[in-house]
Amino acid sequence: MTQAESRTYVTTTTNRWAVAFLNDAATVGYDAKIESLKLLLEQKPPSKSKINTQLQKNHDINKRQANSIIAYVEGAVKSAIECRSNHIKLLQGKLKHTTEVIEKLEKKINAHSKYLQAVEQVNRGKKKKVSKSLKPKYPDACPMRCAHHLTLYQFAKVKLHQKKRYAHKLRQKIAQIKTSPVHVNLGNKYTVEMIGSKDESYGNQICQLDLIGKELHIRVPYGLEKRYGTYIQFPIRLPKHGTSLLATAWYNRQALTYRFIQKNLTEWEIHITFDVEPAPRITAPVSWGAIGVDLNPNCIGWAMADKDGNLDGFSQIKVNIQSQPKGRTEAILVDVVTDLTELALEHKRPIIVEKLDFTDKRKRLRELNARARRMLSNFAYSKFLQLLLARCFKLGIQVIEVNPAYSSWIGLIKFMSTYGMNSATAAAFVLARRGMFLSERLPARTAYQGMEPKKHTWSHWQSVAKRAKGSSRHSFYQPRLTVYSRLRSVRNGGSWDEPSSAAVNPFGELREVGENPTGSR
Repeated sequence: MTQAESRTYVTTTTNRWAVAFLNDAATVGYDAKIESLKLLLEQKPPSKSKINTQLQKNHDINKRQANSIIAYVEGAVKSAIECRSNHIKLLQGKLKHTTEVIEKLEKKINAHSKYLQAVEQVNRGKKKKVSKSLKPKYPDACPMRCAHHLTLYQFAKVKLHQKKRYAHKLRQKIAQIKTSPVHVNLGNKYTVEMIGSKDESYGNQICQLDLIGKELHIRVPYGLEKRYGTYIQFPIRLPKHGTSLLATAWYNRQALTYRFIQKNLTEWEIHITFDVEPAPRITAPVSWGAIGVDLNPNCIGWAMADKDGNLDGFSQIKVNIQSQPKGRTEAILVDVVTDLTELALEHKRPIIVEKLDFTDKRKRLRELNARARRMLSNFAYSKFLQLLLARCFKLGIQVIEVNPAYSSWIGLIKFMSTYGMNSATAAAFVLARRGMFLSERLPARTAYQGMEPKKHTWSHWQSVAKRAKGSSRHSFYQPRLTVYSRLRSVRNGGSWDEPSSAAVNPFGELREVGENPTGSR
């Protein structure tokens, strides 16, 4: 069952009295944040009660306000520690991959160097011939379109030197990050946080919302009471979205957290954060059908499977998210997510997406070519999944993430030519069936017989994928030779054993050329 998630809704205020108070409160709060950060990093383990008492004395604030500041700074410290740990892991992954590349280059260069030494000895007459175990690793030529005029062997030596320099820099960087203190960013100075709790009245003792009167009541710090009084209240415009959810949280006395951020000299943003329960699920169980979605840099393919696992419709949505601004990319993905959720609401079926992780690939980003680096950097899969999950959470649509192993190859080999699909929609159909817990066996036409049938079916697909690697995708789209097409060739004067026009795919399968791709099954 889906758990409650935190949601933030934004509104603004231009009230002059509120703007003046928030400016003064931000100055007092920022000084208290700095002192709280120092105390949390110095004390091991930190004593929150002692820090709270010290903040009350030094900054003339009450206990609830000090607790709010400590909770915010503590979250910032945990975030900084986690980010530093992730950064170290990323650098260590890059160093590991670079070390592997260095070892391979050294092995190849040493083998070629021994070959060149043997050739030189033969030329001098010290040896009669070069040993059979020694073979050249690099041709005696220069790479095309090069400005350095170095041979491939010389260029490999230069590349090895650069890789060693890069590895040395990575080691220095990792050592420096491990020994340096944690750097915590407390954000903009003109920011006021008032963290709530479910144990407090109306979810927050410092700042309380009057939903009926549409006002905010804020407890003023002791140091500012002479100017603003004990409490300050000002009208508030309710957020455009989520007003009903905010009313539910307010009525149920849930924890409400308020964050005030200065937008300009006369306007402040008010961020209201609270937990939201998911909408009641309206989609049928996954065993009654599903919609698979396959995300690609240039298109998004979807395919529906019915309760028996058969194809029930497919299509693709053309997108262009390569080298687009951040806002433009998000707008394109929002439109795609809207279309997919409307399709799911119409057919009452859950959405199946692939669970991808590009962490390892991004560690090897330096070794990829320019086209692969650009495609991987612009691939906004995490943003697409985030938008999809948020909208499905709101509408009550079930989203299931599955392992995408060999989904593209299975779609190419089994379903693309059968149903007249392209590679994206065929992979989406595989994901839909996988989300329904349906397995994909090797088709008999691949002429592959597993030697160990007890192994998982993915091991067999791995063997097929190795054989088909490098093949053109259009070759899989050619229609397969059927009994009807063979009979027709015999009637036209052909023979059973030698069809008049045929092509062989990478698996050794006989296919007739020129047939309608969607006409044979």
